[in-house]
Amino acid sequence: MNTHVPEEYGGPGLDYLSGVIIEEEIGWGCSGIGTSLMANGLAPLPSHRLLRGTKKKYFGMLTESLKLASFCLTEPDAGSDVSGMKTTATKKGDKYVLNGSKCLITNGGYADWFTVYAKTDKDAGHRGISAFIVDKDDTITVDKKEDKMGQRASNTATITFNETEVPAENLLGEENAGFKLAMMTLDRTRPGVAAMAVGIARAPS
Repeated sequence: MNTHVPEEYGGPGLDYLSGVIIEEEIGWGCSGIGTSLMANGLAPLPSHRLLRGTKKKYFGMLTESLKLASFCLTEPDAGSDVSGMKTTATKKGDKYVLNGSKCLITNGGYADWFTVYAKTDKDAGHRGISAFIVDKDDTITVDKKEDKMGQRASNTATITFNETEVPAENLLGEENAGFKLAMMTLDRTRPGVAAMAVGIARAPS
């Protein structure tokens, strides 16, 4: 778990080839467990955009406390069309206030923090999306646990943010630059999904 977290933050700092080999082998055994373990690396991948002290805090939660994190991009009315998301982040002083729901979130029911994509400019399409690191608190609710046909060992849930306050320092990169960050993250993690599929195909039926 957390194979790509740099050594300086307590992780193994493995390269992507090593990561996909691990994902293939775990997929051979149980793709549900594999999904939960490997999705824990999806949320922190954009965290290199954080300041050093903030990175140490959130990477430390994963490597020292062995906590879970979730990547919150998909919405009920905006799946592949990310630009259609309705979750908003409104700047108020030195904080942002998040409102909206994300669906099909791996580890969502158990995550201690989230990487959340939200509109900071509602009229700018994909150019109005920003990304944030969000701590779990009482304003965040798990609205639905998906009853899936398979991969039942992996928790998948709908997560709702209700006036959730996020420090401005938890903005990932620049405001309104979240779409590119999300696509870069998916580019780097989709090979692992393919590797898990290879592991499933190799497993005895």
